[in-house]
Amino acid sequence: MARLFSLFLLLYTGSWLLPNPARAQTTAWRRAAAEATALRQARQLVLERRYEAAWQLLSVTDPTNAVPAVVLEKTDVALNYYANTENLRRFAFRNLKLLDLSLDSIRQLGTDSVRYAFPVRKVLERLQTRFPDNYKISRALGDYYFTVQQCDCAEQALGEDEVFRRTIAQYQEAHAHGQGDYLSYFALGYAYQRLGQFQESLAPFERTLQLRPTYATAHLNLAFVLLELKQFQKAQEHARRAIELFPDDPHKEDAAFLLSQIEERMRK
Repeated sequence: MARLFSLFLLLYTGSWLLPNPARAQTTAWRRAAAEATALRQARQLVLERRYEAAWQLLSVTDPTNAVPAVVLEKTDVALNYYANTENLRRFAFRNLKLLDLSLDSIRQLGTDSVRYAFPVRKVLERLQTRFPDNYKISRALGDYYFTVQQCDCAEQALGEDEVFRRTIAQYQEAHAHGQGDYLSYFALGYAYQRLGQFQESLAPFERTLQLRPTYATAHLNLAFVLLELKQFQKAQEHARRAIELFPDDPHKEDAAFLLSQIEERMRK
């Protein structure tokens, strides 16, 4: 009977009777499983446009911003789905319905609810110091600096050129280690373009179009760069492709104007 009771106690208490290393391993496994579940749930909430709910779930999962995977998901939500922001350090989010206004429209209204503290640059740089071989963090910092330039809502003290240089440095590091997609390559090319480094912008724009051949904005920017480099035939081809691919008249008109400039230069 005593032997049966001991066996029952072992099964009932589970990890409580495990040696310390085994208990620690079990705890780490459970924590990792919980984090993975939270990440899946947060991504589903984003798909449902429940941005504040996604943020709250991620914040509960990693309140101290110590887990790279969760912080990277927080960064994605913060940079892409905020309703309002204070210098990309505090963010307001909304749970939206399918037919609600777009996020851009909501940002213009200037109304929001609670703002959550999340100083993106500080959090990512701290993680980068702790996990120097996690190049997804470099990618996230590149996204951060590109967002800074696009929204003109933070880092004013750095100046635009320095923001572009930091964008380039972070994306180069990320791309060198396989962390990139068509958007990050486009942003890298754009940063070079805006710094006037047209030759350097060619490869990132071309890589963008390898990954996403129908990305009209990349065709347009590449056409501009090729015009600056006096590669008129290629510039003409990309401008025409941009006209074909843009779905709206204003962008088509921009591409058509650039095409007219290219063809005028070709006639000289």
